[in-house]
Amino acid sequence: MVPGRYFSKAAFLLLAVILILLLLTTFRLQDGAPPSPAMLQALAGEWFSHHSEEYGHLQPPPAEEDAPDVNITEEPSPPPPPPKPVEDEYKLGCEKDGLDFLRRPQLSLTDKIIYSRTCIKPVHPKEPNRDIVTNISQPLFTSQTTIDLAHDCSSSSSPLPSCETISLPVPPAYPQQQYPHLLFAVASTYDRINSSLPAFAHWLSHTGAHLLIVISDVDSLPTRYSLPALESAYRAHGILATVTHPKLSEPLPRKNQPDPSSAAVPVEQLHFMLIRDSLSSLPSSSSVKWISILDDDTFFPSLSPVSTALSSFNPSLPHYIGALSDNWESVKQWGYMAYGGAGIFLSVPLARSLDPFLEQCVKESTIVSGDGMLRDCIYSHTTTKLTLLPGLYQHDIRGDPSGFYESGVLPLSVHHWKSWYHSPVPQMAAVTKLCGDCFLQRFRFPSGKGMVLLANGYSITQYPTTTNVDLERMEGTWQYATDQNSGYEFTYGPMRPKLDENTQKKSWRLVEAAFSSPSPPPLDPEEERESQREREREKKRREKQTFRQVYVHYDRSKEVGNKDAMDEVVELIWEV
Repeated sequence: MVPGRYFSKAAFLLLAVILILLLLTTFRLQDGAPPSPAMLQALAGEWFSHHSEEYGHLQPPPAEEDAPDVNITEEPSPPPPPPKPVEDEYKLGCEKDGLDFLRRPQLSLTDKIIYSRTCIKPVHPKEPNRDIVTNISQPLFTSQTTIDLAHDCSSSSSPLPSCETISLPVPPAYPQQQYPHLLFAVASTYDRINSSLPAFAHWLSHTGAHLLIVISDVDSLPTRYSLPALESAYRAHGILATVTHPKLSEPLPRKNQPDPSSAAVPVEQLHFMLIRDSLSSLPSSSSVKWISILDDDTFFPSLSPVSTALSSFNPSLPHYIGALSDNWESVKQWGYMAYGGAGIFLSVPLARSLDPFLEQCVKESTIVSGDGMLRDCIYSHTTTKLTLLPGLYQHDIRGDPSGFYESGVLPLSVHHWKSWYHSPVPQMAAVTKLCGDCFLQRFRFPSGKGMVLLANGYSITQYPTTTNVDLERMEGTWQYATDQNSGYEFTYGPMRPKLDENTQKKSWRLVEAAFSSPSPPPLDPEEERESQREREREKKRREKQTFRQVYVHYDRSKEVGNKDAMDEVVELIWEV
């Protein structure tokens, strides 16, 4: 009979070995990251901590830097699960008061908020004119209440204000279409492409359009990074994406730089060579008519108006279509060309005619930017000239972009929205799925001696007086917008001066938007006694889908320690 002490040690040793094998198996099935001692302890639990000294000779595999190099395409990480329905994102357990949508930590709201809401009924006139400021006779919000978002779910909360219904004339939703004739191409780093998925998903999911992604830093990525896994993540969101290595393996010399200073291929050259990458990805029977070269932060609110704009051009002819920088000073510095941040569109015949000359064009180039290389190549080897497409915006603006977004503009594209300025454009443009061109449509409401302006999807702005508020002119809110010789008037025309946020206007900016169809609450006993038809009618009413926009005026005094600070929230609840 084996003594208990030795039996116990042997059993524990066997258990440790089994746990190590399980961990290594999990490691091979996951992302390839080697297990650390902390991971071992988390797996083995209390036993590991009690016996770590006795069995200290059981070591994990070598650290990551000692692991052999692995081709990142050979062992793809598993793709993430399909995206959850939007309505599931805010059911946090207090849905009975309807405010869990506001309790999500990413909104960063104070525990107590000043809250108001308005229900919006979209109406569709026969001949809508979204380019004018529509006057609405009703005020946008009539009552406010203080809500404690941190209250115990089991206790009563402050009653919600009534949701007065206002009818707004808006265009209809865009028609449901597929866009297999469009191919978009981008070259960027793995991390930037990975973080850009939500934005790409807004305008590419389930559209039939193609997305070609060239990962610029593929040769320097850790082994746990996987191009097939990244491609799977995009495809899980309904995007027809292809993620690939660059075809250009080493930098090409340029006319004024015969000896490249770096072993890595400049992203500008990869950007230019997207023409060949795109052509190589096309099958012989492809229906692609247009190749669009863009940046990883180029954003299209919807592909419907983009496709409509391109339909006026014959894709069987060579076309070079795009937009200049909105700052004329940039145009004077970099030249008259299509700027990639706004999106560049090449017809397939033009792309094919350029393909034999791509390396030559790089070697003859005296300009660093890929956009400039493309312009020079087109002008040197074809007779095609640039066609400007209104609505594409390079957005070379820094700071506060509100003047642009509150001007009533209807952009085909925007750019620099997460670098030169910060605006949640995927959430802003979500309303396009409800009413198409109503994105950024403006509505004016009465407010005492002043007015309230809704720039749909971007902001609600309250003006105490209408003096010096010329809505026909864009407000110059960003850096240098109204400076003499700034160059922005070239694109936006004469602008009015920026108003002071504390004394001349008050703004609520959109921070979140989503479609929702909450599950109905259970019927009470009295309802149970009603007829089956009435119960079904009530259930359908409660299940009715809505579209919710959350606009917030953040109380900045909380940043300096004011414990009584309260953010102000206006919620617009649209019928769908």
